[in-house]
Amino acid sequence: MLPERKMPRVTAIPTMADTPKDHYSAHHHPLTVAAVVGSFAMAIGLVLRVSGLLLDAEKALLVRYQEAGFLLEVSGQPWWAVLVLLVLIYGLTFLLLEVPGLSRRLLLAATFLVLVAAASPVVALWGVFWSPVVALLCAGWSAFCATLWACHHPMPCEIVGLPGDGKVISISKEQGRRTG
Repeated sequence: MLPERKMPRVTAIPTMADTPKDHYSAHHHPLTVAAVVGSFAMAIGLVLRVSGLLLDAEKALLVRYQEAGFLLEVSGQPWWAVLVLLVLIYGLTFLLLEVPGLSRRLLLAATFLVLVAAASPVVALWGVFWSPVVALLCAGWSAFCATLWACHHPMPCEIVGLPGDGKVISISKEQGRRTG
């Protein structure tokens, strides 16, 4: 004869409303959010690029550079433009999710957009035309989405908790370690 098993008593099933907001497991994975937001921004950029909606703006920028005296090749966008776009978009999205505070995120996003826009004339000095139009749209969209996400979900860098787990070493422990 088999011994009787006691079944655990089930009182209530916890729901998302019962758990504190800083313990949602999905919010502790900014890499997942960065991958999703970055992928959507890349998809928007590639669709706009392939559709040709931004061709007039890119041609106007090329003409302006040529009128300014830049000796540019008119062979189209360089092959590395998509690779640069991938690194920029995913990097910006992840960075914005890892920076605490709305004002810091906005300042970082604005600085990033200015630097991307300023990279085009620098590359033109080498005789290569790189249009920043798609990169600016993708970076702007990913910055907007990442900042919006971070405003409505607690990010790991913003969760205030008790010091520990190697994050903060108390002064007394540090002095004890130094003096032995």
